[in-house]
Amino acid sequence: MPSFHVPSRPSRAAVAGHTIQRLLASFPVACFILALAADIAYWRTSNLMWVEFSAWLLLAGITVGVAAAVFGALYYLVRFRTRAVRFGWPAAIGTLVVLLLAFFNNLAHAADGWTAVVPWGLTLSALTVLALLVTLWLSTSFAYGPALGEHAYD
Repeated sequence: MPSFHVPSRPSRAAVAGHTIQRLLASFPVACFILALAADIAYWRTSNLMWVEFSAWLLLAGITVGVAAAVFGALYYLVRFRTRAVRFGWPAAIGTLVVLLLAFFNNLAHAADGWTAVVPWGLTLSALTVLALLVTLWLSTSFAYGPALGEHAYD
């Protein structure tokens, strides 16, 4: 019986079978969600520690997020079959939107005290997490789609 499985060539941008983009992408997700939690904690307690915590989380998330986006763009452009995936471009645009929202949120957090978070910092944190969730949904179909040949569930 002939086999219908066509082996795909392993990616060169991978470590132990996992792409570098996927390894890096989980870090900004955690940072941006924790930044929203820190903003909510500041809104409820007025403790300045939460503003500093949120600003550092945003900076770390942006830094690693840009590295993940660069590796994701390289993976997307080098691997021909990834360009045929349905949600590839919307996921890339969503990643850009998330990083831009987080950047402007970090600028809003550069202000002093209460005005750094309420209302614009908190609003931008919520919008960042909302855009992040939509982008994750799009990226999941991009990363685990059958067109990539990475998951052959039999």
